[in-house]
Amino acid sequence: MRRVLLLLVPLLLVLALLWPSERTSEAAPLRGWDYVVRLDETLSTAEVRCCFRGFWPKRLISDAPGGLGAFTFPTDVGGARLTVRKSDQSLLPQGLSRSAPCVRWRVDLRAGGSRRRGAPRRVGRDVLLAPGVFLLRPALWPKDVRVSVRFELPEGFRVAVPWPVLRAGGYAVNVQATSLEGRMAIGRFTIHREVVAGATVEIAILDAPHAATPKGIRAWIVAAVKAVAALYGRFPTPKIVALVDPAPGRDPPVLFGSAMRAGGGHVHLLLANAAKDDSLVGEWVGVHELMHLGMPWTYDADAWLQEGFVTYYQEVLRARAGMLTEREAWQNIHDGFARGRRRGGTRSLELESRDMQQEHGYHRVYWAGAAVALLIDVELRRVSKGKRSLDDVIRWWREQHGGMLRPHRGVDLFRAVDRWLGGPLCSRIAEACLAERSFPEVEAVYKQLGLEAATGRIVLNDSAPLAAQRRAIMGVGAR
Repeated sequence: MRRVLLLLVPLLLVLALLWPSERTSEAAPLRGWDYVVRLDETLSTAEVRCCFRGFWPKRLISDAPGGLGAFTFPTDVGGARLTVRKSDQSLLPQGLSRSAPCVRWRVDLRAGGSRRRGAPRRVGRDVLLAPGVFLLRPALWPKDVRVSVRFELPEGFRVAVPWPVLRAGGYAVNVQATSLEGRMAIGRFTIHREVVAGATVEIAILDAPHAATPKGIRAWIVAAVKAVAALYGRFPTPKIVALVDPAPGRDPPVLFGSAMRAGGGHVHLLLANAAKDDSLVGEWVGVHELMHLGMPWTYDADAWLQEGFVTYYQEVLRARAGMLTEREAWQNIHDGFARGRRRGGTRSLELESRDMQQEHGYHRVYWAGAAVALLIDVELRRVSKGKRSLDDVIRWWREQHGGMLRPHRGVDLFRAVDRWLGGPLCSRIAEACLAERSFPEVEAVYKQLGLEAATGRIVLNDSAPLAAQRRAIMGVGAR
């Protein structure tokens, strides 16, 4: 018996090591690091402690818009220290080891009028900023690490971030979350939560005067989320954070917007502070920005695709949701095409798109891209007799590229979808339009669809060959 026991003990130890643990993957001691961010009631300084697990970086860097100018590094922290390497403004951890796995720093968050991207900006008692302003990160971000952020805030304060919540507390972040590509808010605001079309929607209304009520703002965001979700069957991201930032203005009701996917889907919307509730549901900016969250990530040079296709769908989805009539949606598209022609450059769409930020050719690129979307949509519907459309392309892209962490070229996305469809239809149309110096030709498609615009005012002709496809694009008869 003694001999049997001696043989069983090693076997049981092996089985214990191999047997699945009841702990969740969140609790497992994986490589990575954890940030703890502490702020006081003035929101003037962020004190950060960063502790590493099984990973000791040789160098830390900052994405802050002002470099390391706002950072200070205490020396009496009882652990590893950070020293600045002046040659590249990076930080070298001194003495980082298992016995001293943490480093600390402080960041001045007081807004000094900086217009640099992501710099802290005061909105009443709240602060809007990019997480990269206060989160140093390793110069090398390994693939197999788990990284978390936990906030220690005064009572009554909260953060609005798009990051996944961890059951143990705090948030999970990836390399994009610590850059300047995202936004977050810290302050005394209330976060209004809704579950809409399979997504958790968190709405933070920042501390500035505004005429719209919280109820009206929630109705506006929820309606826009539903309009976009109708394209996919559910909203394309599990969580959305809407940072509503009131600013001086009346018309249009939403002055500007931007969509970001750094760490999770979120939108920043500049709400005109004089806008009333009844002007919000059905406006275009919210739908436009939320539509971005389902599109594949492309390079900046492919704004014709990223912005143009979203511009097309901002009208299509609002018509399908009943926010616009069919004629109103086509009129908006026609008027946009006219602006694109008037304000266009003399170079090809490919070059105009590449240099859009420097040359400010926004109208040409956005609306020429929308024209490409229309041409592809109509041709897909025509050759398939209504069985395929641009909707299928957008959904396929979401399935194939929804979680990608690197950008793709627009033409590559079209070539991939053509392989899926079995022919070069999409890439043929897109590449021809990209090479043209003039605005894409849409007159022939207008005639087929039954869009008559001789006086500038759209008239719908239901006897046109593709009138049924025209109505289907805008969801007429589907509601």
